[in-house]
Amino acid sequence: MARICLIILCAATWIPVSSTAYPRIAARGELAGKPVTTTVDSNLAQYYLENGLSDRGENLALNNQIAGIYERYRSTALNRQTLKAISKKTSPDFAALFLIKQLLSNPRNLKFQTDYLAETRRIKSDLKRNEWSQIARPALKRYEVLFVPGFHYLTDKSSGADFANQRQFFNELGVRVELLRTKEDGTVEENAAIIAANIRALGDADVVLVSTSKAGPEVALALGKILAPDETARVKAWISVGGLIRGTPLADYATTWPQSWIVRLMFRYSRTGFQGIPGLTTAASQTRLERIRIPAGIMIVEYIAAPLSGDIHGRVKSRYVRLRKDGPNDGLTLLADELLPNGIAVIEPGIDHFYAAPDIDVKSVALASVVAEALHTQRGKRPTADERRCTRIGVATRGALPRLRGRPVGEPVTAVARYRRRRNTKPARRLNPGGGYPYGLASEATLHGVAGCDYSAK
Repeated sequence: MARICLIILCAATWIPVSSTAYPRIAARGELAGKPVTTTVDSNLAQYYLENGLSDRGENLALNNQIAGIYERYRSTALNRQTLKAISKKTSPDFAALFLIKQLLSNPRNLKFQTDYLAETRRIKSDLKRNEWSQIARPALKRYEVLFVPGFHYLTDKSSGADFANQRQFFNELGVRVELLRTKEDGTVEENAAIIAANIRALGDADVVLVSTSKAGPEVALALGKILAPDETARVKAWISVGGLIRGTPLADYATTWPQSWIVRLMFRYSRTGFQGIPGLTTAASQTRLERIRIPAGIMIVEYIAAPLSGDIHGRVKSRYVRLRKDGPNDGLTLLADELLPNGIAVIEPGIDHFYAAPDIDVKSVALASVVAEALHTQRGKRPTADERRCTRIGVATRGALPRLRGRPVGEPVTAVARYRRRRNTKPARRLNPGGGYPYGLASEATLHGVAGCDYSAK
């Protein structure tokens, strides 16, 4: 880990970053169902947050400005171009708030968000009463949960890239889990082939897949191009955590002359493979997406960390600042670039791409439980026309593991102790594994569930 941090420090020293100076205006309100106290980068963002993301406050001038933005952009696709334009007219924080408001105006997204928050509260309540037997929903225990690790998950155990904490917690709750081993610094294509082979080897169990960050494009390629639709039949849901579906402008910068030679030297010095970075550029990602098709039968859930500028701290800050010119981001990728066709968005305000929250293990179980319950509810229902149709991935829209012998659920002492210890302390575990990509390209984990729709961007 120390070696990776040194690389990031050197990158920050050698490669100039745009000014970190932006307004820090105190603001509080409710965002995505949670109370928020932070700072924002404009008076308009402060006003918008403190008035419940509406244009019904007492300042008529600001009300009219907000109404004008909605009139101009409410019917446009929620993509990087739209949010960049809004950011330039207002600020990145306002654009982030606009995105959240638009996503949660979708009834399906709002229901998942509400259920996720309620499930998180329920699990915490059960933990306080030491009632472990009911924490994992029966619906969740019907599935195997497949985690795919991220960048340097073998070399850097401290990063959380192997999902060790989540896998232990799920297992202690009686949920079957497995880790799919990819190359820790492999290319998108290499890891996609490994993922496809594992999907083909699935047994009879239905699977909920969980991917994060760099694994997003790897999974999409495996399931959307390498595998035939019928080969993904056991994959019932895909939870994409901070997925780099359309790459990241940071990869564009890291692979462009003249800074690219500095970055390559830093990677070599750290004994870290650079080969996976070119596949994360926005151009390479778009080209790849044009060949991908997603099957309509897989439920797609996007778990999106949505920080405001006041939520950004530490080593992620330089990356966040570099991306601000392109719009709201999580410190590694643009928020709009995480959206998937027909995906269901669940918003986690206040945290960045590394998902470092003290209660992230609980939230992981809560989100998986909500997905499992939704799958159970929709069983036997005929898909709607929207659910059957294919959606281009380039256009923003709304919408096998070896079987584990899970040990009996009793009193999972190690998880109890870990949860109680973290509940009262600030340091947090990361859900989005990944300590530090050299030059600020972070770590991740993968998932799978795609094939069947034309993703060509028009």
